[in-house]
Amino acid sequence: MKRFLDLSSDFELAVSEASQALNEGKLVLLPTDTVYGIAAIPTNKGAVEEIFQRKNRLDDQACAVLVSDALQASELVVSSKEFELLSQRFWPGPLTVVAERSIHLGYFLGGDENSIGVRCPDHRFMQSLTKVVGPLAVTSANRSGLQTPENAKEAAEELGDNLLVIDGGACKGKPSTVVNLLSDKAEILREGALCSDDLIAAGLRL
Repeated sequence: MKRFLDLSSDFELAVSEASQALNEGKLVLLPTDTVYGIAAIPTNKGAVEEIFQRKNRLDDQACAVLVSDALQASELVVSSKEFELLSQRFWPGPLTVVAERSIHLGYFLGGDENSIGVRCPDHRFMQSLTKVVGPLAVTSANRSGLQTPENAKEAAEELGDNLLVIDGGACKGKPSTVVNLLSDKAEILREGALCSDDLIAAGLRL
């Protein structure tokens, strides 16, 4: 059974219900500024593993972490000049930055335990929710290898029952661009809403 909440009709209730569900170890399907995502508390390994199971995806590809602002992100990463540049120039927005993970950060995200992909979405609901519950492990709301549906109902149908679904209308954005800062030279892992020219214009060396 799925429970749907209309974001446009009761914003505060959606934040409250999503916060409660997440803190209880449940998954929430929710809108972002790019595509629909499925979210869990990153310190809850079982909940994050459930994301991979529902998507039929191996856990060698890590979930990103969405944050309310750059200050929240600074607690998760070992910062660098490049990280500061990108976060100040492109957040909130469709850029995921992969950086060295802070020591002793008790997150299970899949993938490499020493790195973390962080993004601050340009989306009022997501910023409000992460301000309340803290950073969230989030990945696109689709079965592995398939396109992410643009509406909440179709996304929920792909990912099974027992979900709280926050319906934010159509999400038609491109996926976020992913930039890797783990090497000596920054590298684009996925070109999405931002292109290499945008990054170079901001001062990033690729």
